[in-house]
This record gives sequence, C-alpha cells and structure tokens, in this order.
Amino acid sequence: MDSSSASAAKLQTFGYTEPVADYRSHEGARMSTPDEPIDQHAQDAFAQLLLDRLAQGGEPKEVLYDAEAFTLSRDDDEQTFYLGNAFAEYQRATEDEKEQVIRVFLSTWFTSQFELPTSFDDAKADVLVTVRDRSYFEIDIPLCSDNLELSEGLIYSEYAECLAIAPVYDMPTSIRSLSAGDLEDWGVTLYEVIEVAKQNLREMTREYAQAGELYLFSCGDSHDAARILLTEIIQTLEVSGSPIALVPNREMLLITGEQSDEGLQQMLALAKPALEHERRITGTAFRLTGDQWHPWLPPTDHPLYSEFLLLQLQGLMGDYERQEELFRKRAAQGKADVPFLSRYTVMQNEEGALRSYTIWPGVCPALLPKTDYVMFMSSDEQGLPTHLAAAASWEQVEQVVGSAMSPTDFYPERYRVERFPTEQELELLGIAPWLQK
Repeated sequence: MDSSSASAAKLQTFGYTEPVADYRSHEGARMSTPDEPIDQHAQDAFAQLLLDRLAQGGEPKEVLYDAEAFTLSRDDDEQTFYLGNAFAEYQRATEDEKEQVIRVFLSTWFTSQFELPTSFDDAKADVLVTVRDRSYFEIDIPLCSDNLELSEGLIYSEYAECLAIAPVYDMPTSIRSLSAGDLEDWGVTLYEVIEVAKQNLREMTREYAQAGELYLFSCGDSHDAARILLTEIIQTLEVSGSPIALVPNREMLLITGEQSDEGLQQMLALAKPALEHERRITGTAFRLTGDQWHPWLPPTDHPLYSEFLLLQLQGLMGDYERQEELFRKRAAQGKADVPFLSRYTVMQNEEGALRSYTIWPGVCPALLPKTDYVMFMSSDEQGLPTHLAAAASWEQVEQVVGSAMSPTDFYPERYRVERFPTEQELELLGIAPWLQK
C-alpha cells in the first residue's frame, strides 16, 4: 500500500503467530518472461558463486550446473534446484541482503535430504499446502526437466480452474515437496493430506491488514497465497457483494467485495507491482460462490473491466508462449507429433477494447488456443496464407464448425482441428463487423 493507505489500514488479529523464515525451496521453474531478456553471464556468475559456497560449506558430492535450464543438482541425485527465483531475489537485494539470500539457499540445499517422519501422525503437524498457477506444474516444471515431463511422483490437484494446489512438508528454512511415494508410505490420500494442511494453515492464520473494504493477507511466512483455500475465514470478512480474490504472488492474498469499486481499485494498485515478484502466481481474479472460487471479471461496462481483463490476458499470453516452447522441445526430442501451433494474440482497438484472437490455418491439423475470436486464413497449394476468409467469435465458431473442433487435455486450453471449413461454413461465419471498419 502507499503511505496514505498504510496509515488508514488497521491490523485485524486472530491471535499470535510465530515468525517463519521467508524463503522456500523447489522454486524457480519459471525463469523469465518474454519481456525479460536472459542475462546469461549474470546467471552463470551467480551459479558459480553458489558452487563455490557449496564447496566451502562441505558439499561432498560433485554438483552439476545446467546453464540452459539454470539448475544445480547433485551427481547421482534426483534432487534438482531451480535457480530462477533465488537469482531474481539476489538481483533485487541490497548489498547487505545478498549474503542472506546465499545463506538461505545453502540452508535449503543442505537440508534437502532431510528424512521425513515415518508415520503420518508424526509428520502431520508440519504438513502444509502450496498454491501455484496451474501452468507451473503443467508447463514450467516440464520445461526445466530433461525429459520435458512433470517430475516423477510429483502430485498436485487443479483448483479454481487455473490454479493448482500441492502438499508440502514445512521446515524452518525450506519446504520439501511431498510425492505420491511419500503419501503411499504414510498410507494417506492426497485429499486427506490437503485437509490436514488446511487445518494447519488455519491455525497459523492470525492476522490481516484492512483498508476500507480491501483485506491483505501478507504474513511473511510464504503461505499467504495458500490462504485463498480458507474460504470459511474469507466468508467472515465484511465486503460488499461476493468476495473477490487475487493471488499475484506467493507472499500476498488480496480480498475485496464485488460491489466495492474502491476496494477493486486498491486491489489493482497492489496487484500490478506484486505481479513483478519472482514468485508470481496469477493476474486472474476469482469470485467466491459458496465455498468455490471461479475466475472472474467485472461486467463489461464496469470502469475497471479493462484493467482486470488486461491482467488476465497478460498471464494467458505468457502461459501460451511457454506452452508453445514446451511443444516444440518435445517435438525436437521426438516425444510428440506436434501439428501447426496457432498463437494466442491480443489486440487493442482505438477505443481501448482488448480482444484475443487466433488463426485457423488453411493447412490442418492444427492446435488452436481458446480466444475471443478466430481468424480463418485460406492457403494456396503450397500451404502459404493467401487471404482472410472469415472471422468470427469463438461462440459463433463453435455453432458453425464445432464438430471439427476436439478439446484436448492441455493447459491452457487448446482445440485440435483436422480440416478447414467449407465454403458454405465460411459464408455462415462471415467477418466480424469490427474487422470490416
């Protein structure tokens, strides 16, 4: 918050909570966005600094550095450390803070082989849950792995359509992801572990800040985003209309009311810079209905509609771009027969209205992202595009040529199309009026 908001904010307290270290491991799979060019020299220098400090700290095994994936791993060890977030945190730290970033990483490294308690009864007090953008599991981790797949045994559950939740074991200076094998050893299900984790998180949640109808959960324990799961607490907050939530990064949960224009404006003001954090989650807002969260946008005539939409679209564009990278890498390794990949593109008209669109190519098959509009591009005998044959909204496309579209299991959504529309179908689709201007 700015100084005026901070002075107006009040601290709501449920009780007392112990301070917890503010760094966790198994981070950094998302290393940069298309607008953030990679400084390879700086990354290599940071990795070398860590290698030197690990050797000084007594690491007995050879440590392998993968410059392309920006990871460190022990020789003959399945444990991989993604350096992206630690590097970003180190870069923005002051000179006095940089040493602490290094020390926390070393602590995480040397505790990574910590043996879990053998029984769930002994472990349950330290079981928690982490909330991520769903693309973290379905795109980012596979992109950083040698086989371009999710790490074996790593488990998660989809949440609120575009988020994911996963169980973790909390330690003083790091977090250990829990695997399917860990749960099997304990004789518990993912559902049982998540329920215990939510109860632990509930007991840790003692306070929040409030400014008007905006509520901020930022306790500094690295679990604030996960507090979106505590719907019974959120439902007690006094807001106008249904609760609206944003989890811009791991360290922040924002709540306000659907009908509070001031709260929504404050939410946007805090969320925009928070999305620049190295542990970014999502710019998509969520609405609570009962005890379920769903992606949300204000009505199209709302003064803040375009700003919320832009945050959502920026995240989707990044997800689709990294998804394309994953598909192409898998194809290069012979792991998948990837058809034409249509791009997810956003345009803005003179009035400022935002629209997403994609191309349905004349040469099929193709994988189309779900967008507001679809442009149908005819091709010549060589497969080169010739002219725009039609352009229609996604809803109209489904009505006319939905039978030629097959949904896939990919995230974010893609549809496989096997043929180009017939002349009759193209005539029914027409060209959207806004494109004829």
